[in-house]
Amino acid sequence: MIFGVIAYTQSNDTFLDYSNTDEIFMLVVPIFALTGVLMSNVLFKQMMNNSSKMEGLRAKLMRFQTASLVKYALIEGPALIGIVAFFNTQNLAYFYIAGVLLFYLYLLRPTKDKIERGLQLKGQEKDQFNRLDQTIP
Repeated sequence: MIFGVIAYTQSNDTFLDYSNTDEIFMLVVPIFALTGVLMSNVLFKQMMNNSSKMEGLRAKLMRFQTASLVKYALIEGPALIGIVAFFNTQNLAYFYIAGVLLFYLYLLRPTKDKIERGLQLKGQEKDQFNRLDQTIP
């Protein structure tokens, strides 16, 4: 996000153009963005399918953390490519794509409810997760 702000402030003569199909970035950035979002969801679900069979809350939380980091990386990568494309071409279309991806990344931030739903916590594990003053064994 900081790189995007720096790129925007350093740019001169920016423009918004969706019609320049000769530009390679006009094909690459949207394809990477869509692929990143779709693959992040597929890999997250695939990694989380096995978590309900795992023993112990700590192992499940570690799996959730790993799956989330992979998901975030697959969204952040295309956003950075969009910012680099904007920096090279001054076309705001790439900056907007990167902005949408970063906003989506913000919406994916982990919350207590999302973690409970993602891990399908029940019974003792849910009680253990809700005890904020105790460490998880």
